[in-house]
Amino acid sequence: MRVDITFYLFIGLGLFLLLVALITFLFPAKKPNHLYGYRTDRSMRNRANWKFAQGLLPPMFLRLALYQVGIAGLWYFIPRQSETIGMAVFLIFLVLTFAGEIFWSEKKLRRYSRSKQK
Repeated sequence: MRVDITFYLFIGLGLFLLLVALITFLFPAKKPNHLYGYRTDRSMRNRANWKFAQGLLPPMFLRLALYQVGIAGLWYFIPRQSETIGMAVFLIFLVLTFAGEIFWSEKKLRRYSRSKQK
């Protein structure tokens, strides 16, 4: 069985993100604040944007968790790599998935915000 630190990083982060998804689903942020919730300039402009953005947050974290677990499964089956390569793959994948999710969430929020202005 091939298990290394990179595999555990992907699985551990996936489980953590799953927990965050559950928490943000059960306890969404009620009003704009600088501590908890989906906090971007656009989401904090008004209550309607804030409420819509908080609905985007749990599915976003759930998708991120699934990405991490999925890549852990792939990592398990590829030939053994050095820990340096594993860490680089982990960090690159982490940045790309988070950036992609934020990009798509902001795009949805922008469309929602524009539809409310009309």
